[in-house]
Formats: sequence, C-alpha cells, structure tokens
Amino acid sequence: MVTSEKDSIAALRRAVEQRFGHGVNSPSEFKRLSQAIEQQTGSTVSTSTLMRLWGYVSNQVKPNLTTLNALAAYAGYLDYASLANGADEDGSDEVVTPHLNVDEELRARDHVLLHWQPGRECLMRYMGNGQWVVERSEHTKLAVGDTFTCHLIIQGHPLYLDNLVHKSMPPRCYVCGQRNGVQYEVLKAEEACDNENK
Repeated sequence: MVTSEKDSIAALRRAVEQRFGHGVNSPSEFKRLSQAIEQQTGSTVSTSTLMRLWGYVSNQVKPNLTTLNALAAYAGYLDYASLANGADEDGSDEVVTPHLNVDEELRARDHVLLHWQPGRECLMRYMGNGQWVVERSEHTKLAVGDTFTCHLIIQGHPLYLDNLVHKSMPPRCYVCGQRNGVQYEVLKAEEACDNENK
C-alpha cells in the first residue's frame, strides 16, 4: 500500500506515464499529455501544472485535489484517493496486461492490425522511432496515409495516438477504442506482405 503523499504522487506519475505510453520529460511532451488528459477526461490540466508536478520546473505549490483527480481518472482510476489507497494492488494488473512496447519489439515495416468496437479495423505500418502510417482503414475516422506517433499498445485498453496528421488538419491527439479498448495483432514485415496479397 502507498502510505505517504510523496509516494502517492510518485505512483500517480507512473500510472499517468504508463497510460500515456512513455515518460514525460520535455515541454512538448507535457503539452501533448495535457491535450490527451483533456480529450479523455474533459478536465483541463495545464502544461505548467504538469511540469511542476513532475519536477521539471521548481515546485513550491501543492497540487490541488481537482488536478490529482483528473490525472488519476486519465490513468484509469476512479479518483486520486482510489490510487493512493491501493496503488500497488490496482496498478499490478496494468503490468501483466498483454501489451506491445513498440520501440523494443518492432522494426520498421512491421505492421499492426487493430480492431475495436463497433466493427472498426485499421492496418498500420511502423516506420521506426514511434512513427506510424495508416495503410488500410475500415469504419474509422483514420484515413490511408495518416501518420501519427505511438509508443505503447495495451490489449483491451484505449489507444492514444499523438501528432496525428489527418488530411490537411493540424496535428492532434486521437483515441481509438475509447469505450472498450482495442485488440491488436502484430504482423511482421513478411507476414504483412502475404496478408496484403491475399
């Protein structure tokens, strides 16, 4: 069990980073995290607040409960108290959930086939360094040729796409499978070629 406030906030940061897909250590990443939190929860947590909470800038102000609750909700908890009172037990499921650490497990030209409800499917090709391009899309707002950044895919969880470039629109964040999560299948480069030729 997490007992001190310092430990609770450290556990909250870890949970948020796990949901975000990677660590947060630059102004642009804090900005993207702020956008992802607002998109998923509807709550606004400013970039400067996140930077203080992560110790990126000097922190003399204690974060308020509204901020902590918003971060906990983004990480998949009911609220901050739920995380603080049982972070070890509640968070352990996240570790064993099947997941794909993109940068470690894939190489350029590998593909991932995504499915999510209701009846959505997307085939995307990995280009390296967390970068992807959409090659096939059925019943989704994603279009062939869209590009985005994603470093972690968790089976049965929503998938968060950063820097999505869709048609002529400016880059944005996008969530696949927000309600029921996504299912994924890895197709190595050779398998993907066979799949496309069928």
